[in-house]
Amino acid sequence: MAYPLFTRENILILVKELLWWTITAMVTYALLYPIISRVYYLYTPIHAAFIFITLTYFRWSITFRSLLFLRPSWLRFLLFTGNLVLFIYLMQYEQTLLVKLDNYFLEDFGFPKVIMYDDIKKEIFKHLSIGFLLFGTGSLVMISAFQMRLIISYWQYYKHAATRMMED
Repeated sequence: MAYPLFTRENILILVKELLWWTITAMVTYALLYPIISRVYYLYTPIHAAFIFITLTYFRWSITFRSLLFLRPSWLRFLLFTGNLVLFIYLMQYEQTLLVKLDNYFLEDFGFPKVIMYDDIKKEIFKHLSIGFLLFGTGSLVMISAFQMRLIISYWQYYKHAATRMMED
């Protein structure tokens, strides 16, 4: 079934999605700011990806039915397949970063922008460990939850199609 692309409803949904992505990007920046303000952080992109994926996939898992861009089954299949690769990639990075965190060397994560005393270093490592554990693991859990949501949507669709065919 073909849907008209530029309807008023679709434009509003696109604006709403862009607004959510903007809010997620601002939250991501706010959570990374304590680190990037003091350290030339080498792992900013992957840490931002942990946060962004956790928040976005949580929202997508909750509001799955209202996301019009997930209506085509080929797009859901591509997203399902890509999420398998993304899960392995993020898991590997999280393990690498947690091993580096155990070494307790700031130079493993970047070089200081300011003079680092022990209390500031402890604060940065506390922030890094909470960020890696919460959002690294959260991104893996949210990818798994979203994968389950995609599987459930396939099951519901094919169950409905089979019921409809049986009635004919």
